[in-house]
Amino acid sequence: MQQYMDLLIDALLDEGFTVEEASRLIQLREEYEERQATEETNHHRFIRWLVDHGRLSDW
Repeated sequence: MQQYMDLLIDALLDEGFTVEEASRLIQLREEYEERQATEETNHHRFIRWLVDHGRLSDW
């Protein structure tokens, strides 16, 4: 995984970002992806609740 991170940082450095900026961008992307996964899970839980309580048909 570290090799992948190093490659990402190198690519961002090539685009003109500093090491700190590149690290922060990578961190922000990881946080965004985690948030997206959580939101999808919450969405699916809500849909399942609607189906289970007869508020929405699974057809």
